[in-house]
Amino acid sequence: MKIVGIAGSMNANSTTKQAIHIVLEAAKAAGADVEMIHLADWKLPLYDDRDDTSTYPEIVHRFVKAVSEADGLVIGSPEYHGTMTGALKNAIDFLEGRILRDKQVAIIGVAGGSMGATNTVNTLQLIMRNLHAWPLPSSPSIPSAYNAFTPEGKLKDERLQARMEQLGQQLVQYVQMMNPTTEKQQR
Repeated sequence: MKIVGIAGSMNANSTTKQAIHIVLEAAKAAGADVEMIHLADWKLPLYDDRDDTSTYPEIVHRFVKAVSEADGLVIGSPEYHGTMTGALKNAIDFLEGRILRDKQVAIIGVAGGSMGATNTVNTLQLIMRNLHAWPLPSSPSIPSAYNAFTPEGKLKDERLQARMEQLGQQLVQYVQMMNPTTEKQQR
């Protein structure tokens, strides 16, 4: 089983990437192979709805392939001006509904303020449903992210850390439940 995380931040020291890492590590502990796509490291061009998608740079094809081959996804974004980042929206625009159809998706929002990233989480849930994916019911949001992590990369709030770890475990369980052949293929 392959789980791909997509960190929708362009910040090299991204707290969104740290949060996704926690979820991916829990999924790995539950038996999944994991991969992180941090959009700061993936210089995707602007999506322009061209007729011939083969003319996009190789990085676009690598991104689409990684997502296509994933059994489940972890998608996270910082909340910028009340919603997800433009970089993440641009990346998602390269993905057609057939690519995300029936994929289980864990969603995370990260905020600089104390209110959390509820708008980001809600927006990502809407987009995933429109692309025929299955967002998991639990979508944690990390408030005041600039001060939320220990130097070791764990969340200072132990309950939130446990929720993030549980999200990774649940993602693996949902993938196995929705696609029983995935578990058999691992053996």
